[in-house]
Amino acid sequence: MEGYKADSGFARRTEEIGVPNLAPEFRIDEVIRTTYDNLTLEQIEPVRSLPTRIGIGGLPSVLLSKLRPLLKYTQLAKDDYLFQQDDRVDFVFFPESAVISEFQMLADGRTIEVAVTGSEGAVGISSVWSTSPAVNCAQVCVAGNAYKIEADILERELTYSRPLQRWLHDQINSYIKQISQKVICNTHHAVEERFCTWLLMLHDRSKKSKFNLTQEYIAGVLGVYRPSVTCMAKALREKEAIDYVRGQIFITDRQKLKKMSCACYSELPFSRSF
Repeated sequence: MEGYKADSGFARRTEEIGVPNLAPEFRIDEVIRTTYDNLTLEQIEPVRSLPTRIGIGGLPSVLLSKLRPLLKYTQLAKDDYLFQQDDRVDFVFFPESAVISEFQMLADGRTIEVAVTGSEGAVGISSVWSTSPAVNCAQVCVAGNAYKIEADILERELTYSRPLQRWLHDQINSYIKQISQKVICNTHHAVEERFCTWLLMLHDRSKKSKFNLTQEYIAGVLGVYRPSVTCMAKALREKEAIDYVRGQIFITDRQKLKKMSCACYSELPFSRSF
C-alpha cells in the first residue's frame, strides 16, 4: 500500500501526519503528558490576571502559571460559608488574604475548629478525587480575597501533570498533619493556651493584628462556652497580650502570646518563627 508504513500494527500516511515513528514499547500516557507540557497556556485568556508573584496554595511559580487561566478571583466576606457539612463541594479555594476555618459539629450542638487555612494551602481538595459530601463546614474567619477552580477542572489537570499531583499530595499531608495536631491540642492542652495558639495562626495567615471576632465565634472555634472566652480574654488583656472592644480583638504583644501558647504552635504548618 503505497504511501503507508506499518508501525505497531497500524497503517499511517507518513506524508500527511507529521509525527515521528513511535517505538513498539511507547507509552501513550507519556505522549499525552509531553503534549500537555508543551502547550502554550499563556495564550488562553484568563478570567482575571493574577499578580505575577502571588503565593497561593504553596504552588510553585511554574504550576501557578499553568493554572492562572483557570482560576477565578473571588472576594470572601466574614462568616461566608464555602460549603457546609454534607454539601457537595464543587470548587477548590486558594485563599490569598482570606483565612478559612473548618468546623465539626459536636453532639450537644457546639462546634469546634479542626483546621485553619490561609495562603499556604487550599480548601476543598478532597473533592478532586471524591464525590462524597463535605465532612466539615468551611467558613470565612478573616475576610479577604481568594481564587477558586472547579474541582472537575483541577482533576483533569492533575491527569497530565506530575508536579501538580505532587503538590496535591503535599497539601493532603499538610492537612492531615494539622488535623492530627488539632486532636492532640483539643484533648490535652488548656483552653487559654489553645486560644493563644489560634490567634497566632490567624496572625500568620492574615498578616493582620486586628480581627473582627465575637466571643460567640471564638467559643465555637475552641469548643467551649462563651463565659470561658470572656474570662480568657480578660486575663490576656490584663497581661497586655491582647486588647478588645465589642466584636474586635487586637494582638498587642505577639511575643507574649507565643510564651502563653501551647507547644502545638511550633508543630502546626505555616507557623512563623519570629
